Amino acid sequence: MRLTAITSTMNRTACIMLPCLAICLAQCSSGPVTSGPLPPPPAATAVSGAIRPGDVLTISFAGEADLTQQTRVDWNGMINLPILAAEGGAEIKAAGLSPAALASRISSLAKQNKMLVDARAQVLVTEFAGQAYAVLGQVTQPGRYTFQRGLPPRLPIEEAIALAGGYTRLARQSQVLVKRGSNVYVVDLEKLASQPGHPPAIIIPGDVITVNERRF
Repeated sequence: MRLTAITSTMNRTACIMLPCLAICLAQCSSGPVTSGPLPPPPAATAVSGAIRPGDVLTISFAGEADLTQQTRVDWNGMINLPILAAEGGAEIKAAGLSPAALASRISSLAKQNKMLVDARAQVLVTEFAGQAYAVLGQVTQPGRYTFQRGLPPRLPIEEAIALAGGYTRLARQSQVLVKRGSNVYVVDLEKLASQPGHPPAIIIPGDVITVNERRF
């Protein structure tokens, strides 16, 4: 009887402690845990459809098939075009520009370098870099999700969870963790749902959402 009582007590203690483990681990490894709401997202400065770091570009010149080049935008937003300079190539800021604006800039540089008399560059984005967030824990389809290209990478947290298939029956909607940078925020989505006028919690690229398991 005594062993049964001890085992029962241990099981109850485990049930109480386990739901808090995710928060404790996040606090120890990632920085302070704070309550919601999430900080407002930074203003989007890039124009819709702008080139981003990680994009792969194909650059060509009208009537000059042998000058076609493919290059990836590095994480500083730069590309290197050896065809524009005799030695060492030429670095150009590409991120933030539209393909048409970058093509115009390359054409101007080609004319300045006297590479072509009538330089008409064309820029095509052949591979898009993904801007993603992750949804983990008690959702139907946990995983990594990408924001739609050409639209601001912003999404209400409820929509992000819906895209992951919605909650499982074990989800604790009052305690959803959002890791952003070195901070972890606790967002009470049950409370937000009951306050229609409350500012929404917005997810941005790099966020990791974890839906905790509810207590029984």
